[in-house]
Amino acid sequence: MITRRGLFTRTLAGTAGLAALTLAGRRGRAEEPRIRMFQLYGRDMSFSLKAQTLAGTRVSIQGFMAPHLKVDSDFFILSNAPVETCPFCASEGDWIDSIVFVRMREREEAVDPGALIVAAGTLEIGPATDAATGFVSRVRLVDATFELS
Repeated sequence: MITRRGLFTRTLAGTAGLAALTLAGRRGRAEEPRIRMFQLYGRDMSFSLKAQTLAGTRVSIQGFMAPHLKVDSDFFILSNAPVETCPFCASEGDWIDSIVFVRMREREEAVDPGALIVAAGTLEIGPATDAATGFVSRVRLVDATFELS
């Protein structure tokens, strides 16, 4: 037989459990280091100590999605300012310090290039050519997700 007190206790326990899960999820995000694009490089375009320390770990970076070549894709360029033209037409030597190549965990539709987003993924640094696209990058987020900021 369920009494009022038993029902109240179960409801309270369920609510506390849900709150604990929510806080744990938020704590997980809060512990994910956020890096700003200007913190990736030194003045001579060498990688900063912070970038070297965070390489191989999951980080988040805020920015703007550059226009896609396709409507839905599993990659994009994250820029620190809205971009109107395709930033993919560069070599490693032409790579600028205000963009990051993002390889998505799964294919998603592009968002408006003027919308501020936060991308999170594993930080990779050093020159690399993407096997699927042929694009050259110096900094990448892989296994990434994003959300509107």
